[in-house]
Amino acid sequence: AFLLRLADKERKLLNQVEIALKKLHDGDFGICEGTDEQISRKRLVLRPWTRYSIEFKEELERAKKQGL
Repeated sequence: AFLLRLADKERKLLNQVEIALKKLHDGDFGICEGTDEQISRKRLVLRPWTRYSIEFKEELERAKKQGL
């Protein structure tokens, strides 16, 4: 069960990296998918496959907690 969870987690991360590479190729890398604003350089250095700015990601997490 542990190995299956680990493999699933790695598959999801690989998918996110592939999406980031496609965005880099298309010229959309570093743009938040929720706000269309630039994602901070610091966030991109720490997590280059991120799709959202910190602020928008926090909004998504708050909405998820509230069941929206």
